Amino acid sequence: MPELTAAPTPGAPLPLTYEQDWFLAKTRTGGWAHKNVRLGFEILGELDADALLEAVRAFVTRHDALHLQLRPDPGPRPWQWTRPIGADEQVVEYRRVGAASPEQFSRYAAALLSRDTVTPWAYGEQRPFAIRLLRGEAGRHALLATFQNLVFDGRAHHLFGHEVWRDYEALRRGGSAADTAPSFAEAAARQRSGTGPERRERALASWRERLGFLARTPWIRPDGATATEDGTLRAELGADATAALRRTCEERRSTLLQWTVGTFVHALATRTGRTEVGLWTSMDSRPSRDRDVVGMFAGSCPLAVTDAAGEVGAVRDRVRAGLLDALRHQRLTAAETAELTRRAEAEHGAPVPRDLYVNLRRFEGAHTGARESGPLRITADAYPLRRITFADGHALHLRCSEYRDRLLIGLVYDGRRVGRPLARALLDDVLAAAAADARPAR
Repeated sequence: MPELTAAPTPGAPLPLTYEQDWFLAKTRTGGWAHKNVRLGFEILGELDADALLEAVRAFVTRHDALHLQLRPDPGPRPWQWTRPIGADEQVVEYRRVGAASPEQFSRYAAALLSRDTVTPWAYGEQRPFAIRLLRGEAGRHALLATFQNLVFDGRAHHLFGHEVWRDYEALRRGGSAADTAPSFAEAAARQRSGTGPERRERALASWRERLGFLARTPWIRPDGATATEDGTLRAELGADATAALRRTCEERRSTLLQWTVGTFVHALATRTGRTEVGLWTSMDSRPSRDRDVVGMFAGSCPLAVTDAAGEVGAVRDRVRAGLLDALRHQRLTAAETAELTRRAEAEHGAPVPRDLYVNLRRFEGAHTGARESGPLRITADAYPLRRITFADGHALHLRCSEYRDRLLIGLVYDGRRVGRPLARALLDDVLAAAAADARPAR
C-alpha cells in the first residue's frame, strides 16, 4: 500500500523531481510553447452540484502537488514549497452560463478551456490549477480543469478523472470523500535522495551512449517516399484482440506497449532499409509504491535499437531491454542532459535529433468515451480546443494508449519527410503483426 500524506511543513524548501527540472528548463529557455494539462467533462442529467464541488475540493486538498509554489523568478537553483489550501479558499469557480442553445454552451465551454490551456502560471502568486463548473440549461453542466504541467502529468490526469467521480458517487450516496493521499513532496524527496554517486555515473554513461547513437542515426527521408500533406492515422484494437494480444505478450514476458514499440521499430527498419533506429520515448519514472501520487514524473528519454531489421522477436526483446534500461537511468538533471547533448553533438558534428518519438500511456480502467453514472451521462474530452494548434515537429510520432479493453494507436507523420503512403504501410504492418500474434484463449 502507498504511504499516506504526512503534510510537509508549509514554506519549507522541497526538491523538484528530475522531470520537473527538465520541464522547467525547457519552458524557461523558450523552447516550448506553454500548454497546461486539460480535462473537460460534459455532464448531462441531474447533477448534484454540491457533491461534485466537494469531490473536486477534496481532490485538490489531499494532493499536495497542487499546493506547490515557486518563486516568480526560480533562478539557477529552483526549489518549491507548499501553501496548503485554506479552509475558506475557493478552488472551483461555479457559475451559470446563459446560452441560447446546447451548441452555444459547448462553444463557450471550449473557448474557456482553450484560454485556460494556454494561460501561463504566475509563479508564486497563483495556484497551479484552474477548475470551473459551468451550468447551462437544466441537466447540462461542464467541468473544466487545467493544471500546470510542472505539477501534473498524464498519470495525474488519469487519477483526477478516476478519483473525482469515485468520490462524487460516494458523496451522492451519503458517504464521504477520501481525505488522504500519497504525498508528492515525499515521493520527490525519495527520488532525489535515492540517486547516489554510483547510480548517477551509470546514468551519465547510459545517456552519453544513447545520445551519441542518436547523433549518428538521424532520420533521412527514404528513397521513394511520396511527399503529401501532414496528417494522422488512427487504429484501434478492440476488447477481444487486445486481451488475446496481451496474453501473448505476457507469455513472452513483455507488456503490450513494449510489444507495440518493438513492432513499430521493426516495421520502420524493414520498410526503410535501416539497420539502426534511434528514437525518443515518454517515460513515467514512478516506482510501484508511488503509482497513485499526483505530480510530475513524466519525461522523455532516448532509445537506441541495433539490428532493427532482424528477426522481429529479437527486435522486440531489444526494445524491451532498452526501455527498462532507460527507466533505470532517468535520474539526471536538465543541466546534465544538456551538457551530454552538447558533447554528443560536438563529437559527432551533428545535432541530436528528435525525428522519431513514441508516446506511451497506460490506464487501468476500460476505455469509455461516455459513461453512465447513476442519472448522469459523462463524456470526457468533450470540448476540443478552439483556434489553437500545436505543431508536431517529429518526422513520425507514434501515440499508444492502452486500456483494459482497448489499444488505441495514432501515427502522426510529417508529409514532407515521411508522407502518407509510408506512414500507412507502417501502421498496417503493426496491425498485421497484432492480428498474427493475437489468438483466442485456450
